[in-house]
Amino acid sequence: MLASTPTNSQQVAIKVIVKKPQMANRQSILREARVLRVAAGHPYLCHMHAAFQTQNYAFIAMEFASGGSLKDLLKKEHHLKTRQVIFYSAEMVCGLQYLHSRGIIHCDLKPDNILISSEGHIKIADFGLAVEHVFGHDTTCGYRGTPKYMAPEVLADQRYNAAVDWWAFGIILCQMATGWYPFDDKHGDAALRHSILENRAKVPAWTPSKLVILLRKLLRKKACNRYGVKGNIRQCLFFDSIDWETLENGRLPPPFQLEAMQQLAENNEGCQMNNDSVPTGVNIIEGFSYQCPSWQE
Repeated sequence: MLASTPTNSQQVAIKVIVKKPQMANRQSILREARVLRVAAGHPYLCHMHAAFQTQNYAFIAMEFASGGSLKDLLKKEHHLKTRQVIFYSAEMVCGLQYLHSRGIIHCDLKPDNILISSEGHIKIADFGLAVEHVFGHDTTCGYRGTPKYMAPEVLADQRYNAAVDWWAFGIILCQMATGWYPFDDKHGDAALRHSILENRAKVPAWTPSKLVILLRKLLRKKACNRYGVKGNIRQCLFFDSIDWETLENGRLPPPFQLEAMQQLAENNEGCQMNNDSVPTGVNIIEGFSYQCPSWQE
């Protein structure tokens, strides 16, 4: 849902979360808000402006990415030019490394959750399934994510770490560069699971050799050998044109222009956000409501 602030008409995206009976999703709502506060420290992660609530709903106001999602872009273009793939994937690398350095695993990385700003930069979004406090060789467990982007260790119900995000990144990178999904997703869930667990990733014959090497390292079945957790991914040949320091600071301009996709749904037009007082009651989640400093001016 889109909304605007009454003071300066700034457009924001509103995520609406239904509070489940007996507040069964209280912890997941709080976790997403916490991760979004951490994300505010990096240019390639979606930023939260405010969080507020009623008795039955939780609302998170985030920056509006008018370029749409990577899924939208791939649906339109099928696959991207090499310079776009390098630029977007490098920004994703920066964003993921920032999250992982703070003990956060995204756990649901996919094109739907990669947004594009009006300036043409990546914004990793949707931290509803994220896991916190997983550092170094620590592991977690639980069936999280979207099956097509799940790492083998998740599908096999094994413990896992940040390597699951690098697997998903490899899948997305392949789709960006080739328009192909590298495993069997045409014959049902069982065939998909078997393909991910047992088969080698397949890419078109015309895929650039530098990219093939990177994909092979990202899509290794053994998590401990996977690029991202083993080796310095920034030093791979595919990224040899990237000035990482400039990119990390958000100063590297996109080598292309995007058409902003600013189509407001009729039922969202005119929706405004007001700074109402924090509600109280039995269904109110303590510690959830928040306003970033710039909204308090």
